Amino acid sequence: MDTAIGSVLRELRMKHNYQQQDVTRMLNELGIQTAKQQVSRWEHGHNNPNISQFVGLCKIYGVRDVYKVFMLKDFSDLIYELNKEGAQKLAEFKQILIASGLYAPMPAKAKVVQFPRRTAPMYDIGASAGTGQFLDSDSYEMVEVPEDVPDSATFGLHVCGDSMEPSLFDGEEIWVHQQPTLENGEIGIFLLDGDAYVKEFRVTDKGAFLISHNSDYKPKQITEYSETRIYGKVVYPIR
Repeated sequence: MDTAIGSVLRELRMKHNYQQQDVTRMLNELGIQTAKQQVSRWEHGHNNPNISQFVGLCKIYGVRDVYKVFMLKDFSDLIYELNKEGAQKLAEFKQILIASGLYAPMPAKAKVVQFPRRTAPMYDIGASAGTGQFLDSDSYEMVEVPEDVPDSATFGLHVCGDSMEPSLFDGEEIWVHQQPTLENGEIGIFLLDGDAYVKEFRVTDKGAFLISHNSDYKPKQITEYSETRIYGKVVYPIR
C-alpha cells in the first residue's frame, strides 16, 4: 500500500479517537476477519487491506467519497498507471464499492421553478363602510392573490360588518370580478346612494333589493331615485 494512503487511514482513526484495537474489533463485529496487528501494518504501508476490509474501514470512518479521500487524484488517471491485471482489479473494486451501497453519488437536487404569483389590487376600504367611490380611489395596494381564488377575480377588499353572516364574515377578505351587471341571486359589491355594500342582488315582483343574509338587517330597495352602481360579483369565498 502507498504510505500516503496508510497515513490517511491513521488520520481517519485519530480523527475518530479510535485505538487500533478498536478498529480491529469493529471490523470483526462487521463479520470482516482481521488480525490484531493488521491495522498497524496498513497504517505503516506494510501491506494492503483486502476489498472487504477496505469497505469496512470506509464504513467505520464514515468515508463516502473514496476517490477524494484515498486516491488523492482524479480516478480517470489511475487506470493509465496500471497493467491489464491491475486495471481488472480496479474495475472489480469499483463494482464492490457500488454493490455496498455506501458510495453512490448523491442525487442532484431538482430545480424548482418559481413562477411569479398573480397580484391584484386590495382596497383598504371595506364594503358596507359608507365610503362610496372606493374603486375610483388610490386607496389600495397590490397583493398576491391566494392560489384558491378564481382567475376571474379582479380586485379584493374586506367585509365591514356582520350583515352578510353566515355567508361572509366581518373582516373577511373577499375577491371580486369587476362587472357592471349581476344575475338575480348573486352576491356583489354595490354603490347605493353614496355608500358601498356587499349584498345579494335580488329582483322580485315588488322591485330590486340588496339583501343581507343576517336577518337582523332589512333589505335595501333600489328605487328609480336611487343612485346605484354595481362594482362586481363576489367570486371568493362562496359558501
